[in-house]
Amino acid sequence: MLESVAMAMVATVTGVAVSVPVAFMAAENLSPKPLYALSRGLISVSRAFNAIIVAILAVKAVGFGPLAGIITITFKTVGFFSKLLAEDIEDIDMGSVAAVRATGSSPIQTLLYGVAPQIIPRFAGLSVYRWDINIRTSTVIGIVGAGGIGSVLLTAFNRYDYQYVSAILLSIIVVVLFAEAVSAGVRRRYQ
Repeated sequence: MLESVAMAMVATVTGVAVSVPVAFMAAENLSPKPLYALSRGLISVSRAFNAIIVAILAVKAVGFGPLAGIITITFKTVGFFSKLLAEDIEDIDMGSVAAVRATGSSPIQTLLYGVAPQIIPRFAGLSVYRWDINIRTSTVIGIVGAGGIGSVLLTAFNRYDYQYVSAILLSIIVVVLFAEAVSAGVRRRYQ
């Protein structure tokens, strides 16, 4: 179970780190048209495939184990997180951005002082919510060989060891409920 939680954590951090620049490029109000189209295309490709399909492809590419799971979850995180964050960036108050630009700030300073303060609460909520989703995803993708508790669960099913299956399912429920409670608490704090 710890492997599933670790996969979810690593993939969430990696996915969010990749998603931030993609989201800024996918925000129509801040990005040039070619970058906007490219980043929206990347988001669409990431969102088009179910996690199980991506996991099967990742297992074929890098072999069985947690690396395939991390690749899968990171790929899915980029699509989800970038899309929602880009939409939040498109909804910001451009008056604040214009005011920061009027001071002669650089594009990076404009992002840091004009855009970031408006999206940080939503960023925090989305990050924790995606971590919650990623924990659930990490328990499922192991069934196709992408690491985590799913592979152990499949092995227990194949051995007809239903006591062990029950224990695994109970541990998954406990971890998912814990993740949901943490996620709800963080989202409530930042909203």
